Amino acid sequence: MVATILFWVSVGLLLYAYVGYPLVLFVFASATQMLKDIRYIIKRGERRANPDAHDRPAVSMIIPAYNEADIIREKLENCLALDYPRDRLEIIVASDGSSDGTAEIVREYAGRGIVLFDYQQRSGKAAVLNRTIPRARHDILIMSDANTMYEPMSIRHLVKHFADPRVGAVVGEMILQSVSDEHKGEVQYWRYEVVLKFMENKLGAILGANGGLYAIRRELYMPLPANALNDDFLIPLRIREKGYRQAYSPEARATEGTAKNVKSEALRKVRIAAGNFQSILFLWRLLNPLRGWIAFTFWSHKILRWFAPFFMIGAFVFNALLVPWSRLSSVTANPWDAIHSVLFAVQVAFYGTAAVGALAAKFPRIRKLCAVQYYFTAMNVAMLKGFLKFVRRTQKTTWKKIERK
Repeated sequence: MVATILFWVSVGLLLYAYVGYPLVLFVFASATQMLKDIRYIIKRGERRANPDAHDRPAVSMIIPAYNEADIIREKLENCLALDYPRDRLEIIVASDGSSDGTAEIVREYAGRGIVLFDYQQRSGKAAVLNRTIPRARHDILIMSDANTMYEPMSIRHLVKHFADPRVGAVVGEMILQSVSDEHKGEVQYWRYEVVLKFMENKLGAILGANGGLYAIRRELYMPLPANALNDDFLIPLRIREKGYRQAYSPEARATEGTAKNVKSEALRKVRIAAGNFQSILFLWRLLNPLRGWIAFTFWSHKILRWFAPFFMIGAFVFNALLVPWSRLSSVTANPWDAIHSVLFAVQVAFYGTAAVGALAAKFPRIRKLCAVQYYFTAMNVAMLKGFLKFVRRTQKTTWKKIERK
């Protein structure tokens, strides 16, 4: 009985996290949108912010960088080509102890208005942001990464939302680019996440941001703890804790290449996972159900996903205990025995094809068929490793650059 309960609880939480939550979210988001439409029909007025309808505020773009010599020139050219008044756009590169010539390349752009803060001692992204943000000249901050390339109108679409004084942070839409079938699972999962973000925005319950494309009001920035790992999750949600809205601007788009391979991406996910569990300690107030939609999305979209590896292990182990191994030939005599046996076979097939995907590097067609299983399993293994690093406090605050396509 205990094994049965634990098995179905594990399966139920997994299914809710990845299938049930999107369906529930769709219902709530649709109902909320319907009510907004009814109010619009009654009151009329313009609902969408026009990027040309408001004054363009002066903004500072902050680009933390560590050993980005291979991409920083392309990033700076991308920034200088943005469709935003140059006299209202400050571009800052904060080099965190780079040793590959990154700072020297940035200095070449001093005559074109690029500002360099060359920190000699490496201290990690949180420390770099804490030191750099007070030195920025403007009140709206655009947070970016060296490998993130913006579409020309992106900043206009981000800052237009700040016409509403209730908005404290705005996130854009990141588009992953990949040239490899190995990343098919990652790209598909990312699109799935974008859909969830779009619906969560209908409820006013966006969770965090992508570090390469979001904006905040500088006055709302709270210095990050020295050991903070996931700045792009903490910063917007700490602003949300203060009572400000977080807006989603899908028109503000940028592109980013995937990691060289899933193995490299998994290494990055380990760091992110350690930061995810750490963020619970910093943001636990948002888990209070009295917080409304933000608590609902935090529990459903984040907490359950972060603990998914444990549910996966539980589902597999307890399912194995429920299979009647001694009487498999007559398993159909008991419907529950048959159900448990079939579900265990499905799990074995899923993890088996994931293993094939991991080993089939020289067989692209086979890897393509196993891409989703491989990516899903690899990322949850990374999540488990991140949890262990969080518990042991062994995750470093400095980041290690990964090779990208």
